[in-house]
Amino acid sequence: MAKREDRIITSIYLTKEMCGQVDQMAAQGHISRNEQIRRYIEKGLDVGGYRKDIDFIAGILRQELLAVYHIEDIKAIVEQQANRIAKMHMKSGKVDAAAFFLLTKVLMNMAQEGTTDQFDRMLSDAIALGVDYMQKKDSQVNSFLYDTDSIRAAAGKL
Repeated sequence: MAKREDRIITSIYLTKEMCGQVDQMAAQGHISRNEQIRRYIEKGLDVGGYRKDIDFIAGILRQELLAVYHIEDIKAIVEQQANRIAKMHMKSGKVDAAAFFLLTKVLMNMAQEGTTDQFDRMLSDAIALGVDYMQKKDSQVNSFLYDTDSIRAAAGKL
């Protein structure tokens, strides 16, 4: 604590609410109102110093992160992962296409009683339904799939 001759007496004005809050905090800490006000002033002065320290530390962290993780390295990793996902998607598309053509061949073999025009129309309608399905938003897909009546009605038109 500073010596008595090192202190300067000053006056401040507080609202009744502020004074009540200061008195309450002082009573909890078993200290005087003046000591509580001094502690608040010290904390306020320290905050300004902390801000400068935080800015300094943040600058060092930013510099170290950029030294360790170069933006070009991060871009390369992201690009590599994006290419991996694209290749997986292509594999899935190839399997889907193979299943589509296999199903088409099976239906051609089973649909001997219909005409070629009827089969072509059915195939065209099925493709249109598939395109319509792929254009649905993710939020619409679940409700669409659970609406079995609509799916049966669409399939019945084929």
